[in-house]
Amino acid sequence: MKKNLLLPLVLVFLSFLENTAKGQVVNIERKRISADTTGFLGEGYLNFSGAKTTKEILSLGAGILLEYKSKSTNDLWLFISDINLVSGEKEKFTNNGFGHLRYNRKIGKAIRWELFTQVQYNSLTKINTRALAGTGLRFKMTQYEKARFYLGVSVMYEYEELIEPRIFHHDQRLSSYLSFTLMPEETVSFSSTTYVQPLIKDFADYRIHTENTLDLDITKRLSFIATVKYSFDTRPPEGVPLSTYSFSNGIKIKF
Repeated sequence: MKKNLLLPLVLVFLSFLENTAKGQVVNIERKRISADTTGFLGEGYLNFSGAKTTKEILSLGAGILLEYKSKSTNDLWLFISDINLVSGEKEKFTNNGFGHLRYNRKIGKAIRWELFTQVQYNSLTKINTRALAGTGLRFKMTQYEKARFYLGVSVMYEYEELIEPRIFHHDQRLSSYLSFTLMPEETVSFSSTTYVQPLIKDFADYRIHTENTLDLDITKRLSFIATVKYSFDTRPPEGVPLSTYSFSNGIKIKF
């Protein structure tokens, strides 16, 4: 392989591992902030990198998460936005992002009503625009602090515009998920979320996405994270595989 092609291919591969599995279904469960405090909470990130050999390669990533919990703890608002771009010599290797807004209201000791809307795009999976809105219920299945299980059942309307070929879809889907977090020790946690999203008029058309994360504390502010993601779509856009997966290891700094 020629050296002038090596850098772009490496950047595309790394970006693909990070983003392709979340191209079809965005895991909102993992992005929730677990805290008992009321008022506003938030976090954000911004990264930028560049390199030049025979080509200039630029990489940009940015995201923000805002959560508001009322004093009564009955109402919760969640806003998430995320973009990723890798480009070089006027060519975009990766271009994806999404925005998500969710309202959550407590209607019982273990039941919450949810209302949400989302817009996303992903050039790798040929999604020019996907916009959806839905509502449903979220059930807290356990009361244990070290073993938290949640079940969500929702219905949503989805508008999707694909590229190459340009196709438009207007669909209604169910969106159900099972999410749990296990904390056998104070320094160890394992979380998993699995989504199932069948088309209401044709259950043979469905998507499955699962994301599993192991978090090991190294110090009070430093931890090691390993994540595995897998997605399956029975009817993906033309040229996109039925199944995709990614895995990543990293270090998280707590502030």
